[in-house]
Amino acid sequence: MPLQDAEVSWRPWRMGELRTPRESGQAGAPSADETARRKAAFQRQAELRALRDKVSQEAREQGHREGFEAGHAEGHAQGLAKGLEEGREQARQAFEREAREALAPLQPLAEQFGEALARLDEEVANELVELALATGRQLAGEALKARPKQVLEIVRALLHTEPAMTGKPRLWLHPRDHALVEEHLGQELVAAGWVLQPDDQVTRGGCRVTSASGELDATWESRWAAVKRQVRRRKPTPEASGDAGGSASPDGSASPEAGA
Repeated sequence: MPLQDAEVSWRPWRMGELRTPRESGQAGAPSADETARRKAAFQRQAELRALRDKVSQEAREQGHREGFEAGHAEGHAQGLAKGLEEGREQARQAFEREAREALAPLQPLAEQFGEALARLDEEVANELVELALATGRQLAGEALKARPKQVLEIVRALLHTEPAMTGKPRLWLHPRDHALVEEHLGQELVAAGWVLQPDDQVTRGGCRVTSASGELDATWESRWAAVKRQVRRRKPTPEASGDAGGSASPDGSASPEAGA
């Protein structure tokens, strides 16, 4: 090879110059398939990114919506409960006010009814007392008929009453009791200086003693009046007050002017 041709053909070697022209052309521009693949990959990434953003946005919106709804429901429930409580309280107050207004005219009637019941109770109690006294009086009369000699116990109690009666006491008795006392206590009475005196105005079972120092009333009427006063002691009656003006009886009670 001639030297001149050798000088023309020779040059320094550099990196990359070993490629052929064809290879150099292929490296500079990607193929259609590569471009399609890259485009498809980019599109998938874009779609995934869009889907991820959409899901994230929907999740945020759903969370916000659910939180709002939960807060709204809770607030609604609290407001409803408070409203119900306030409504009940207002209804209760209104009911009490209306009840007071409705019952106000009835208050005097209720008081009068209570007073009427009290009077009725008192009247019934008084009637029961009177019934008991009437029954007791009847039973006492029947007992006197069954035991006529009980007048002897009364006379004996009067005879030994302290202080002893002065003067010459007279013992007034129903004629039938007079005979009975004279038979059983005659000598004892004479020894004490007492004089038996029959009196048909004296009811059987009773007697009275008169003397210069005073009088002892043990008639049936006075003793029965004393029993009634004991029964009515808690609430004295005008009749009991009037009885206080009579003479003294052996039990310290006053006797009425007329029998009960």
